[in-house]
Amino acid sequence: MKQVIIYAFMLLSGAPAFGGAPKNTVAVLSVNSGAYLEAFSSFQAAYGGEVAHYDLSSQKPELDKATRLFVAFGGKAASYTYPAGINIIYCLAPGLLIKPSAPEARSVSIALVPDLPDTFYRIKKIQPGLKRLRILWASDGYASYEQTVKETGARLGIQVTTFRLAGPGSLPGALRKALGETDAIWLPPDPLIVTRENLLILREFSWENKIPFYGSTKSMTREGAVASFGISFAEMGKAAARAATTLNAGGSLPETVFPDKTETTLNAAAAAKLGLEFPRSVLDEAGYLFP
Repeated sequence: MKQVIIYAFMLLSGAPAFGGAPKNTVAVLSVNSGAYLEAFSSFQAAYGGEVAHYDLSSQKPELDKATRLFVAFGGKAASYTYPAGINIIYCLAPGLLIKPSAPEARSVSIALVPDLPDTFYRIKKIQPGLKRLRILWASDGYASYEQTVKETGARLGIQVTTFRLAGPGSLPGALRKALGETDAIWLPPDPLIVTRENLLILREFSWENKIPFYGSTKSMTREGAVASFGISFAEMGKAAARAATTLNAGGSLPETVFPDKTETTLNAAAAAKLGLEFPRSVLDEAGYLFP
């Protein structure tokens, strides 16, 4: 218990850590609180010891010649200018794609959403008659997924269309265009459009027009999505630790790594409004069922 208290004090204070993890690894948090702190705490535990870490909102990372790997938590930390030739692992940076800074360096993203075939399969378990799925997005990074989501949907008998929003205020217009053209809407964790106001707009549209809305985080489910299939912050941290261990050992990794476990959250009120019933298998997989 005493050790846990010491860990917590160091994390909240923003002081560089010390101890058992490899000294060549430095963690950078966009801010030392909330989801970033939860993911980093999980990373540190899975990595096997305390890791030097910095809160980018109040301090710049201090580097030495031993540093070979940065692990970034959040978009601000991921887009920070790091020295060329150093490996970077980043998570909680939706829509951000980082290219290696040098031929010998690696850049690895920890996915925010589960593998697409798995996500679409889970949606179809809840809505077996789904034929037309519309995906709304705004961040540049999601443009690279357009062809992939269409091909993935086609394999499951789903016609997937994507609609890029100009910004947060363009959601109502995009929803009006969806009328008569879609059976359901899926929203990835895109910070440019995922606001509390937009989630309320989406919920009202969904319930009024009987078009289910699916999300990718627990907060989306809480605000009215029928279900969300996402990855917890703790699982992102564990995946980052495994990736760090692999890179430090000289192993290879793909550009995107998917955490092992998916978090399913369900909203009973939304399902009732839309005339949907959760299968027993979906209920058994769920981590949360909002009333």
